[in-house]
Amino acid sequence: MSDTNESEKSRSKLYDMVVRGKTYRETLDFEMFGEEVEVVLRPLVDAEFLPITALMQELLDIDEEEAIEQIREAKEEAEKEHGEGAPIDISVFDEDFVLLMQKAAKLGIDGESMGHTQEEVDFMVENMVGGYSVELGGEVLDLAGDIRDAERFRGRGASR
Repeated sequence: MSDTNESEKSRSKLYDMVVRGKTYRETLDFEMFGEEVEVVLRPLVDAEFLPITALMQELLDIDEEEAIEQIREAKEEAEKEHGEGAPIDISVFDEDFVLLMQKAAKLGIDGESMGHTQEEVDFMVENMVGGYSVELGGEVLDLAGDIRDAERFRGRGASR
């Protein structure tokens, strides 16, 4: 095979992976105030993901995996104390942590897929009570990490 064909093949595969990653969507079913709700999440592109993780490292000295683990532990604690589906207590988190998770949630919720504008998504995240915005931010970071590790979407096309 010629160098030109190899180059075209590589470029084509790179383009395919970029498009697949950017267009991948995942539906998350979770309980909010005793009701099942559905949220469509999208992976964050690097221009969104990297500033969040850099700030987590700079302000909190943690990476996204540690952030996700902290949220999971808070969720387990809440459910142990108050039953399944109980919201997390965001007072256990640093204010910067909460703001970064809310930013991740705003960026990672695909409002268009759910019939909402970005402004409506921002409003919903900003006005959530009960720690749900932090939980959703953690889910967005988890999805972004899994996409990077190709655990969920390799070879599965653009959507689930």
